[in-house]
Amino acid sequence: MDLIGLRIRNIRKIKQLTLKEAAKGIISVPYLANIENGVKVASFETLMHIAKRLEIPEEALLIGNEDLNKELLQELKQIFDLLVFSNTKEAGDRLDQIAANVDLLCESPVIELSFYWLQAGFYYKTWEFSKAREIERKYLNSNEKRVVESFPPDLLSYYYYGQAVKHSHATCDYQLAVEYWEKSIDLTDKAAFQVVFQVGLCINYICLNNYEPALKHIECAWNLIKRFPSKDQERITAILYLYGYINFQIGFMTEAKRKFEEVLVFFNMYPEAKTMYSFLVRFKLAEIERVEGNHELFDEKIVCLYEELMAHEASEIGFNNNDYLVITELMVIFAEQGSLIEASNLLVIINKVTEQVMEINFFVTYTETLLLYHQNKQSSYEKKMLDLLKKIDESNDPALIERVKKHASKHFADSTKYKMAYNILA
Repeated sequence: MDLIGLRIRNIRKIKQLTLKEAAKGIISVPYLANIENGVKVASFETLMHIAKRLEIPEEALLIGNEDLNKELLQELKQIFDLLVFSNTKEAGDRLDQIAANVDLLCESPVIELSFYWLQAGFYYKTWEFSKAREIERKYLNSNEKRVVESFPPDLLSYYYYGQAVKHSHATCDYQLAVEYWEKSIDLTDKAAFQVVFQVGLCINYICLNNYEPALKHIECAWNLIKRFPSKDQERITAILYLYGYINFQIGFMTEAKRKFEEVLVFFNMYPEAKTMYSFLVRFKLAEIERVEGNHELFDEKIVCLYEELMAHEASEIGFNNNDYLVITELMVIFAEQGSLIEASNLLVIINKVTEQVMEINFFVTYTETLLLYHQNKQSSYEKKMLDLLKKIDESNDPALIERVKKHASKHFADSTKYKMAYNILA
């Protein structure tokens, strides 16, 4: 019953009882704290008294890991598989079914914690960050110090994966995400899982602008996936795209273009993959034209993308996370060009995302600032730009930081505020 203490602590906090209130007349406060922290094991009689104090069934504290519900445990493993392979619709439905039909206090603490770690991971993966944080606050934050020594392998996998997704999507702490993806890899011998986790590692190294390890991990993912008898369309598409992206970032435009064009060919064989990557790949191909000096062709391509995005918005099919990356980039490009209608329309789409990651917030704020600039609202522009400059260095996108500072510096120089212009770039 090594995880019973976590259940006691969670319930005590939900019921807003202090250690002193929960322990009164039963055991000493330090002894209860030791039980909650897993240092001491409570006697049968003590657990019954604590259950009565917490106003829960005695069985909730008398269930041990030896009483695992194997059928439910298997269901949780299947939900984890669905999450890892991005089948979030079915994963969410099955988590909802458990929440509606299972009294988790009547199951072992391992199952209870497994459910909540999977639920938090699901919410982080679907960008429902406030729900994920609430789950962590109520059920999970009190157990992190004991993860390694107390969690069985499956539960540890759910924890590491959830933390990797959390820091990749919500906190944008990419270095911490890298650590959790590495731990996830070390904990599994399933090649299909390792492919997903290697892709996750690659993406976070890209976010850290560290392209050598990013390339190493995407090559590892490619070597693994080539062994599969059946092709994983989404992962193959991701790997080809990431190969292209890394080559683009390090300046190998010919190789980048070749990889992106491979993805377009792959769409013809596997149309399902097109949904996730079509806008993203075509935007990068447009960017290659700009880098190579083909500005007219670049403009044509981004206008075409804009029109398709607006048509997609009107269809109410919904955008995926990759689409939002393209929308934010295009939004800023149009705003920089002074194309106010296009920038404003894309801004409307982004503002519909109820819980935005930090990086999107920077793109949104910069776009709003540029709109003020092109509307000749100089004082409003300067106030908003100065506020943005105070926090833009927190961005994980060096290119965006440079764009913001260059625009601000040029504006203040044009306004003969030379010292301010100089200090911005210093």
